[in-house]
Amino acid sequence: MEHNILKLKKQFPQDTANFLILNNTNITYFTGFDGATAFLVPQDGECVLYVSETNFEQAKHEVKGVKVEKLIRGQNLFQKICQDVKVSVNSKLSIDAVSIESWRVLAKIVGNEDFLVSSGDIVKGLRVVKSSDEVELIRRACRLADVGISTAYEVVEPGVSEQEVMTEIEYAMRKAGSSGVAFDTIVTSGANSAFPHGSCSKQVIMDGDLVVVDLGATVDFYRSDITRTIVAGKVRGKQQEVYGTVKAAQNLAVEAIRVGVEAAEVDSVARTFIGRAGFRDCFVHNLGHGVGLDIHEAPMLSPYSTDILKEDNVVTVEPGIYIVGFGGVRIEDTILVTNNGAEKLTNAAYSLQTN
Repeated sequence: MEHNILKLKKQFPQDTANFLILNNTNITYFTGFDGATAFLVPQDGECVLYVSETNFEQAKHEVKGVKVEKLIRGQNLFQKICQDVKVSVNSKLSIDAVSIESWRVLAKIVGNEDFLVSSGDIVKGLRVVKSSDEVELIRRACRLADVGISTAYEVVEPGVSEQEVMTEIEYAMRKAGSSGVAFDTIVTSGANSAFPHGSCSKQVIMDGDLVVVDLGATVDFYRSDITRTIVAGKVRGKQQEVYGTVKAAQNLAVEAIRVGVEAAEVDSVARTFIGRAGFRDCFVHNLGHGVGLDIHEAPMLSPYSTDILKEDNVVTVEPGIYIVGFGGVRIEDTILVTNNGAEKLTNAAYSLQTN
């Protein structure tokens, strides 16, 4: 975490003496703690983590290398911060992820809006390139996600409900060491599998149903993301055709990933292939997204993305075809961008058929 703070200090805006972080995920990025109210990073001196009375003792126990400051019930956070730091035109306070309302309150407290600076995308830019420690945590989360998919192949069968499949998946990942799910596990079957973000329900899986299973695990707040599509029972011809198209599109997109390539170009590779196969209007979402402390973060793999892939970006590649009344197929993996191209961090088997 200290390394992340040092990187931030190198990018302080001009005339900024202190950097205030209010976004909870960004605070976790710098401290490894989830539950603080604010984090103050001075250009010189000791960093301060502001924590409520409820979480104070836990923060003191878990957070190292920074000062942990207790916020007394009813105490005004911004007044407390402005008592701790002096701001002026030559010693400004930069603020990350602040609401307009909070900005106005702070401006009133410091006495001059010119003393405040919006940090823009500085922290976002730091988080988009993962450190070796972050990659290792995501790698571990991906191995746990593979456990979840392996479990899905074991339990998906006619007569089992979507919720039963979800329960077995999440139990298996927890038992293997996941600290939680990266997002609400998706298990959709039959015609409902044509809904990309359909919810998991009590619906019973029927013989011949397409079943889309989208899941992720977490390790020390870092997340993974994987999707496989399974047929409960005998695979039919059109199901195989759609599945083969999606898998080929994913293969092409993964092969297109390399340092310096436009994210929109990677999306286009998969989207063009699916379109030429006759399913142009059936691929209704972006090809992928960054993964880290958030399940959706930069860079984005979409037709309109302006992101350029960098070494140690972690992204998903998840093409899909969704046909109303028939069902859907999505195949997704979490990918590390390397100087040699793409490394798959999720490695569960690909198969339309159950074990």
